[in-house]
Amino acid sequence: MQTTPLLKLAAEVKAAPQPNPKAAQAARAVLAAVDRHIIPSYRVLAEAADAQEKAWTAFAANRAAGDIESLKAAYNATADAWARAQLVKTGPLSLFLRYERFAYWPEARNVTQRMLDQLIKSNDPKELAPETLVRDSVAAQGLTALERLLHDGDNPGQLLKASGQAGEWRTQIGLGLARNMSSIADDVLAEWTARDGVRAAIAANKPWKTIFADTPEAASLLLTDLVSAFRLMHDVKLLAVMSASVDVARPRVAESWRSGRSQRNLKLNLESAQALTRIWDETTPAAHRTKIDSLYAAALKAMDAVPADLGEAAADPMRRPRVEAARAGIKAVQVEIAATLPTDLGITLGFNSLDGD
Repeated sequence: MQTTPLLKLAAEVKAAPQPNPKAAQAARAVLAAVDRHIIPSYRVLAEAADAQEKAWTAFAANRAAGDIESLKAAYNATADAWARAQLVKTGPLSLFLRYERFAYWPEARNVTQRMLDQLIKSNDPKELAPETLVRDSVAAQGLTALERLLHDGDNPGQLLKASGQAGEWRTQIGLGLARNMSSIADDVLAEWTARDGVRAAIAANKPWKTIFADTPEAASLLLTDLVSAFRLMHDVKLLAVMSASVDVARPRVAESWRSGRSQRNLKLNLESAQALTRIWDETTPAAHRTKIDSLYAAALKAMDAVPADLGEAAADPMRRPRVEAARAGIKAVQVEIAATLPTDLGITLGFNSLDGD
């Protein structure tokens, strides 16, 4: 019997490989995460870092006015934006040590102070040139170094009161670091949004530099970033401070303790993770979404009860239970997300993000 063109076409369609529904779902989810959370977070970071540079520029132009509160406000706005954006490392932020240059933390053996002291003593403007900062130690850069200039010891007073070259040079250091951070944030945003940038590559199922080969790999890496963010929150920002017991807690290991931001940074991390999770899990089973939402709500409630001086609270027998409750809440979210989201979305994580726990 002769095969008609219509029957032949039907046979070809039947024989052709059908699209993987999970793969299509994952592709939609990752692009939604990029458009609705990742790029907006980097955009806010770039705006905050630009405003911080302008604040330092204004301060340098009129140091005698002593408006150091404007510098602290700009620092806090940038630190807020960083706490929301830092969870996603995949892409431009992972290149050229940008992540570490924007906020070198945790630091080993107070290296930031040592490197900042060297920078102050150098009194050499060449040390603040962009081409120098790119290759110099990350320890004396970014939020970690600016926090010391604004909040540690007599540094704020030196910015305001040191006469002549000493005070002026410290001001130039702050301006140089703020300018560098603004440049990093601008570059990261540009490389995400350019016509040949990360977002375009994901949308076109193409590789981007050496970071990922296609959309499925990008989805894997970005979902891994979300799960791995809980290791940052739980292992680094909490466990390292709490240690095994109240007797061996390490308050000065807490992130941004000098500026009183330890609890705030962690809460903003958690809120950002929740917002990103809600985009990823929009197409997952309702029961899974409900459970994840309830775990986030419990973790955020526990975080709200943690004192601002998180590190000191971890070393206080009366207040430590509140820190422990937040730790347990964050861990519960981590375990549930790692157990359900990758399977629901058909995405394999880049590595086991629960290793080492």
